[in-house]
Amino acid sequence: MSRPIPTNKGRLFLTGATGYIGRVVTELALSSGWRSIHGLSRTPSGDTILTNLGATPVRGDLSRLDVLRRESAAADAVLHLAFIHDFSGATPYSDILATDAAAVDAMADGLRGTGKPLVISSGCALVEADPAGGETDETAPIMKNPPLERMKAEAYALRLKDEGVRVSAIRLAPFVYGRGGSGFLPMLLQQAAVLGESLYIEAGATRSTDVHVDDAARMYLLAAEKAKPGDVFNCTSSTNVTSKELAEAIGEVLKVLARSVSQEEAVKKLGPFLPMILTHENRSASRRAMEQLGWQPKEVDRLTDTTRGSYVAVAEKLRSDSSQKTAGL
Repeated sequence: MSRPIPTNKGRLFLTGATGYIGRVVTELALSSGWRSIHGLSRTPSGDTILTNLGATPVRGDLSRLDVLRRESAAADAVLHLAFIHDFSGATPYSDILATDAAAVDAMADGLRGTGKPLVISSGCALVEADPAGGETDETAPIMKNPPLERMKAEAYALRLKDEGVRVSAIRLAPFVYGRGGSGFLPMLLQQAAVLGESLYIEAGATRSTDVHVDDAARMYLLAAEKAKPGDVFNCTSSTNVTSKELAEAIGEVLKVLARSVSQEEAVKKLGPFLPMILTHENRSASRRAMEQLGWQPKEVDRLTDTTRGSYVAVAEKLRSDSSQKTAGL
């Protein structure tokens, strides 16, 4: 387990390579000296995305264990960013976890005893908040009744450290933002554009962590170089943005009012999922990654990026689409 990754940064294999974070990891890996990137791709359009980035597409998905086993064995490092995100509940979560576990086992087959890293993805939102309102670290207890059992996937993968695999985990912030993409932020922008107002719940005092997608991508690459077996790293920058501040930033860029509503009204207007996100306190800090990996967030903060950065174009399109729909009534 003492053999480090080759200093020439040879071949990197990514699952989730065509996704929001995976594309940026691919781009930054190539620009930082990795010789070749092989990325899992499910479709011809995914192949095109990776080819345009300068990577080699590998056709398959998390069920193609033969592909995962072959590519991991040939790689100098493996980054596992793919996961089945089905918030609808159509797929039993036990099936999602089983698919991920089988994929992780397949990737581990070619890595045991080699010292080559396997970096997996997780989330920091599923830990208990500090009762006193302070920041938490990677030792914070897991939520007793989480909305999703994602941490079971992390625990399953990390057990591989006892089987000779140099496995580590990146716990991503609830809000990964930047480049006009992400999950929750565009959803909130879209809802505000449809409603004509940007909502926050009660006082809007709940705080959530975030990280810019470029900073997150850099942490994955640093973990591939420096992480030790069993390491877990929170991947966050700010821990202080409140749901009210975010609603006001969204209102500013969309030119609509930000308004406080009750939990009940929020659920009626937004559905159950987004209000759950907006009222979940999470202040996971990344001091361990800063100290151990030498990671430092460099990119624009979430509120500035929303009001004056990459989400301005997103907001303009939403406003234009909304105006056209209104004109067509």
